[in-house]
Amino acid sequence: KKAAKGEAKLWCTRTKVCFALVLAAMLATVAMMARSRSNHASGLSTLGALPRRATSRILRAVSKEADASSPDIEELDDALLHDPLLWGAYRRESMDAYLAERAKCDEPGHPGWRSVDMDAEGIMNYYTYHLHPKSPKGERNPIGWEVCDVEDEANQSGWTFTRFGPFVGEGDYDWHFVSINPMPRHPRAKFMTAKMFAPVTRDGRVLSYPPVHTHHAHMGLDGVHHWFDSHGDSICAEEQGGTACYLREEPEGYGLPLLEVDSYLLDFILNDVRKEGSPAMAFYMETSLRWSSDPSLTPVSRAHLQVHMNDHPFTTLRLPLREESVVWHTGKWLVPGQVVYSPRDHTPYLHSHRSFLRGMWAFAASPEDLGLTLDLLEQTPQALVESDSEHSNDRDVCWIPRDSDNGGAERALMDRIG
Repeated sequence: KKAAKGEAKLWCTRTKVCFALVLAAMLATVAMMARSRSNHASGLSTLGALPRRATSRILRAVSKEADASSPDIEELDDALLHDPLLWGAYRRESMDAYLAERAKCDEPGHPGWRSVDMDAEGIMNYYTYHLHPKSPKGERNPIGWEVCDVEDEANQSGWTFTRFGPFVGEGDYDWHFVSINPMPRHPRAKFMTAKMFAPVTRDGRVLSYPPVHTHHAHMGLDGVHHWFDSHGDSICAEEQGGTACYLREEPEGYGLPLLEVDSYLLDFILNDVRKEGSPAMAFYMETSLRWSSDPSLTPVSRAHLQVHMNDHPFTTLRLPLREESVVWHTGKWLVPGQVVYSPRDHTPYLHSHRSFLRGMWAFAASPEDLGLTLDLLEQTPQALVESDSEHSNDRDVCWIPRDSDNGGAERALMDRIG
């Protein structure tokens, strides 16, 4: 709660793996503004919620590098592009379709859910329970795992539904740590086209936050983490879809390609955030993937830019709690590619500790082109960290525009970039 973290993700047409946040083979700069007061009611931040000026600059950059061989993404009218409130119905319809497919696991004649004996199948599994993350020793517990496969009539695509648990929470932010390696993949899967990672009840109802916080759920591909993920900030504001935002789909016609040798691993942490002394509550973690063997899909890969590395847990930054601030990071395409832009599908995607985040902007330019120069940065003053156990170091740098008039850091940023 004493740190802010930013991580932006884009998809690009795959010629080779893309590693950095980029736009149209040009330098791209991501600027994130932290705010001084917490507001857990804020929704998921994506590039689709940017100011019109910033969004239009991104779209112009993308259009210059359009790949004519790629399928067209559905044309979005101006209102749908700029108004996140119109995305809520679309996302809820997608979640309803997911739940309808999962319900087939309980229909007569379907093989249904099957239990996985992880020890017998040589699958590494680890689950510990902690009253607090800094507890000296957690309780090692066994964990159950159920799997159900549902395919379409052509047997060309389908969902692999997985559910771990039960976990029993008693509130007070207790911690449930789980690691599974490897995760199963469907033998006919050539692409992954969607994921749904969320805490659920025994009957499959998706839980919001509160009562359960998804600290993180990471599906790693060949040892690369964050390939698919969910976090506490994956939930949108209710009008933008609420818990339906735990479901993320690739835009139609696209898929993440899989090689025969690719393997998955999973790790997640869940917290029961109810007050101390709450009655015992059982819940589960659902981690489901949709696959396809359709060879006509256009392969995509992930371009990934995160904050610079430091010595703090989870690559967090120590930022001032009572002053608004701005941090920025820059990266460049390693190979040619086209940004896949579909904000209603959370593409591009931003992960951050949202109670400290006011907004994120992406620009097809270098920091210097925008007037964001190194002389603006300063190490976060220890007095503004406000914790004896959290210490600012020389990598905890940000711009604190103290001389801005009425409008705070956002106005200062926009004035700076013109």
